Amino acid sequence: MSAKAKQSNKSADKNTNDRNDAASKENYAEKSNPQWKLISHEQINTLLDLTVEQVQFQFEEILGLKNYQTCVKEAALLDYFVSGFWWATEMNYSCQQISFVMALLQLVLDNIREKQMPFGDNLNEFAKLISGTRQSLSPEVDSLFDAEQAMAITDYLKCSLFQNYRLYEFLFNQPREELLLGKKRTIEVISSADFVAPLEEGMNTEVYLHYMTPVEHHEEGQRTSQVEDGEVPGETVLEQEKENKATEFEEYNVQDVKDVLDDLTKEMLRNLQAEFTEKLRVQEESFSTRLEPLKHSACK
Repeated sequence: MSAKAKQSNKSADKNTNDRNDAASKENYAEKSNPQWKLISHEQINTLLDLTVEQVQFQFEEILGLKNYQTCVKEAALLDYFVSGFWWATEMNYSCQQISFVMALLQLVLDNIREKQMPFGDNLNEFAKLISGTRQSLSPEVDSLFDAEQAMAITDYLKCSLFQNYRLYEFLFNQPREELLLGKKRTIEVISSADFVAPLEEGMNTEVYLHYMTPVEHHEEGQRTSQVEDGEVPGETVLEQEKENKATEFEEYNVQDVKDVLDDLTKEMLRNLQAEFTEKLRVQEESFSTRLEPLKHSACK
């Protein structure tokens, strides 16, 4: 084999090794510093210039949450990711750092939602991932986060998710019963075609006027006759009531009235005497209680 062939083989092997090293570094970087796959760094740059309301609207489209106003699960997801993104922007993180924070939020939540991972296992996986961000692939490249930033992320996840771990487990793992807001009832309605119409609706008009309305005509005739005679129905009733009252009072004489007044006076005097006696008894008891100490002091 010539020297040129050997040299070409060495260069080919070197290129292959370089490609393998680059691929392994990329795989290691992807595992140690994962990025959120739902949005790119360019989209994150666009979101950085928006308000929190506009960011929420964009996340509705990104996450596909159409029923967040009526579904508790979708509302919790939207609040979880929007709050995490806004916190990362307030910490002045770069696009790569923000994407890692969002991927970390996604990973921890998927462990609850899909894997039903216990609290301890999920916390250990989070600790391994956040500690991997402190390691650098080469001395020339800085790590993704420093110690202070890693501690800030840990504190945020502790307050936002790990303190409410049981609530997230209940929200995503417990079946929700559908509440019945209404109830159907079947009510049988009588068909008018199968029954005879009521008498007043089924009879002829002439028969109704001749047999059903004479009573009303008779009453109207009496009223008109009284008006023609100069008598008003209301005045006659009042006069009759006055006459009845006058006859009731005429049944009593002067002696009956005196007897009633005497009984009322005696009853009032008895009540006053009892009240006066009770007041005297109370005063006597109060005076006696006051005099007892004076008697004891005088005896001494």
